[in-house]
Amino acid sequence: MLLKPTDFALASPPTAQPAEANARARGGSIRERSHSDEIVTVETAIGADGVIAIISLIAQDTADLPLILYGRRGANRFRAYAHPYYSLLHNSPNPEHTSVTFREFIVGHCIAWGNFFAQLIADGKGVVREMWPLRPDRMTVTRVNGEKIYIYITPEGKPRTFFRDEILHISGFGFDGLVGCSRISLARNAIGASIAAEKFGSKLFANDTTLGVVLKSPKALSPKAYEHLMASLDEEHTGVDKSHRRLILEEGLDVARLGLPPEDAQYLETRKFSLGQVNRMIGPIPPHIYGDTEKSTSWGTGIDSQEQGYVNHALRPYATRIEQALWQQLLLQADRDQGLYFEHLFDALLRGDLAARTEAYVKMVNNGMFTPNQALTKENMNTYPGGDVHYRPSNLVQIETSRTGGQAPANALNTLWLDAAQRVATREANDLRAASRKFLSTGHADRFAAWADKFYTQDHPVFAMKQFTPVLAAVCELTGVDYIDGLQQYLSASLAERRSALEGLSANQVDGLADRWQHDLPGQMSGYVIDQLKEMTYERYLEE
Repeated sequence: MLLKPTDFALASPPTAQPAEANARARGGSIRERSHSDEIVTVETAIGADGVIAIISLIAQDTADLPLILYGRRGANRFRAYAHPYYSLLHNSPNPEHTSVTFREFIVGHCIAWGNFFAQLIADGKGVVREMWPLRPDRMTVTRVNGEKIYIYITPEGKPRTFFRDEILHISGFGFDGLVGCSRISLARNAIGASIAAEKFGSKLFANDTTLGVVLKSPKALSPKAYEHLMASLDEEHTGVDKSHRRLILEEGLDVARLGLPPEDAQYLETRKFSLGQVNRMIGPIPPHIYGDTEKSTSWGTGIDSQEQGYVNHALRPYATRIEQALWQQLLLQADRDQGLYFEHLFDALLRGDLAARTEAYVKMVNNGMFTPNQALTKENMNTYPGGDVHYRPSNLVQIETSRTGGQAPANALNTLWLDAAQRVATREANDLRAASRKFLSTGHADRFAAWADKFYTQDHPVFAMKQFTPVLAAVCELTGVDYIDGLQQYLSASLAERRSALEGLSANQVDGLADRWQHDLPGQMSGYVIDQLKEMTYERYLEE
């Protein structure tokens, strides 16, 4: 049964108790008394000066980072678009939440409560199709006979037990291996001081920074005169808007005001100190990000240094926790064996100005680290045919020398590899679209499956080898390396993988996959083959 914890009311839930004697329970709501005698909870803390700003900044900035599912093929990696977890984490984990919203929950809950919990809804094959966030303050984590058990109190007040494979649990820093520690709980004294300072400031300024008034009388006042005087003061002279009214004294009364200027009470300094303490324990965030530029140089000599520090010390730790938890708890063992993994992209946060980026791209393209198309992609610009070739300076000599003393395959041969790969990918994409329209669009999924089996095991392998064989012969002539067996094995494995990715897809999904393959496969195929040939050429060089 799907539990949808959509009740995000801030009422304190009951605490679940473990049913077995050998269970140890951890978790529950946060309620701590600070040195300032203020009760600190998540609800009171987020209303304190700076706390919600710090938490929301870290949560939002982490969630804004693209979260990508990658796979590995040899030394190269690729985006696993066809895997169901790619869209689950990159687009939408459930019908109600976007990826950004869901990942904001993760970081916000980890900071506030020390833990994030989500219910996993899997299909019959064990593949997770939906993830629903749960309130951490309604969850108790126990260990029974060495096994983690999760007890959740529903909005109706009823306990429900989950096993480890039913829950995604991402914990923050902790001590017991069960749950993480709440940053709010650890920073309770700093937050309590901030709450107390805010209360003091509110009362201080509500009374025009006046702490009290002393009235002196030469004789004792009658009860009636006293009541009249106090009522007059409360009604006519209490509050900022009444602070400058005339005060008429009777019966020989004299007045003395006891005022305490804010600077004498070090009110502003106390607020700044409290905010800094909270930031150090919850963040840390460079002061300039939340508007304090007074001491921002302590983070570095420039904004770029501060941004780098912010990414390394505030965002990356949470991103790494998310990546590793998803790898461990979400991916099946077969996925991990195939080299699948999650990774956040930090490029957008660490981009310099246009001039600096352009200079960096030029250097990386000229030195063979980027292809021109890779540089264009970094700037969200359209690529162009032939732009997936790596270049190197003409005055450099490759170490991979052939047995005849000549150089290894030159850039011209690399271009031929790419051209052959583009023909293979274009033919595959066009035939996929045609078969999708012919069979899937007309409701004949079984006929599409039969076509795909024949296409990927008989027709397309023959076509691909015909495209690559002339280039392979040229490479063999130049280097003495015969890679025909390796090429056949690579094509067989990659074609089988793509055939498997088509299983159960709709016509629209097949068309989308064909578009991505037509764009990505040429660079992936040619890059893999070139890397393999370089390794084989170098090994032959060492043998000789």
